[in-house]
Amino acid sequence: MPQDTDRSSDLTWYPRSWRDRYGDDFALYLQDRYGDDPLPMSARLSMMRSGTTERLRAGGIIGTAVDPDIRVRGASLLVLCAWGIFIVAGSVFAKYTEHWPLATPQVDRWLPAAAMGAVQVAAAIGVLILIVASAVTLPSLFELMRSDGWRSLWPSVRPMVLSVTAAGAVSIGIVVWNEQLGPTTNTPFALRIAAVLAGLVVVGALAVCCGTVVATVYRLRLSHRATRILGLLALVMAVALAVIFAGALTWWISTAIHAPWFFGSLVPRSPGTPAPLVMIVLGLTMLSGLVLAGIGTIRITTLMSRVRAAGTPTPFS
Repeated sequence: MPQDTDRSSDLTWYPRSWRDRYGDDFALYLQDRYGDDPLPMSARLSMMRSGTTERLRAGGIIGTAVDPDIRVRGASLLVLCAWGIFIVAGSVFAKYTEHWPLATPQVDRWLPAAAMGAVQVAAAIGVLILIVASAVTLPSLFELMRSDGWRSLWPSVRPMVLSVTAAGAVSIGIVVWNEQLGPTTNTPFALRIAAVLAGLVVVGALAVCCGTVVATVYRLRLSHRATRILGLLALVMAVALAVIFAGALTWWISTAIHAPWFFGSLVPRSPGTPAPLVMIVLGLTMLSGLVLAGIGTIRITTLMSRVRAAGTPTPFS
């Protein structure tokens, strides 16, 4: 007689709070409906969708079912994820545009130069915000490590350590390879492919880091005051992201008008397209991050306005 299949492993898409409350009943339902047979793909996709929705709801990213402080925390983490998207797009943008002054006439450089300066200042402000946010959450992190032990964090931190190590290794390999070639204008095709693959590894490592930070922050026992400070920092971060997007867009439009050959051969007065694929992809990537930050900003401002209307103490009281 076949043994009953343990369906608990099929519920990993759902948050722990949901599994503690409904997991046993749902596992019995799956057992009654499918028996010992594997779950069909339609059922797995449905559980993936509903489980992800429940995780977003439990994290305060959507809905109103959880405490306002958790919702502020979730919205702040949305802005953090948007910053991660901007890091990827901004790094590519900086590399792509590093030689723009050589192709732009002196008289037409002031506007793109101002735009690039705004991007750099906003990026620096974003880094400063991350440092301040880390300082705000550090006491809660130490408290978590004292109460649960640092070993409890290792399962979630380990993927980040491994991914960062891999990203660093491949990046060093690309740099060493490129240095061995010396000054050249003809980059080998193999190096280009390797650089693209290395870039994907770095992007993956950044995604893992964001996921690790999100998972860790949700475990912290943040005070009401600390949560509100993080919300205010997220609002400033969203403004910085908007400045970065506006600066990049201004630089693109100005360069397309005054030096379109930059997007082609870099030779002045030569043919060039004002809308290269790289800039289109970068623009859409930044826009998606800005939309994500906008959603978080709306939730934070809405929650904080309700708190003020109800007469709740401010974050700094």
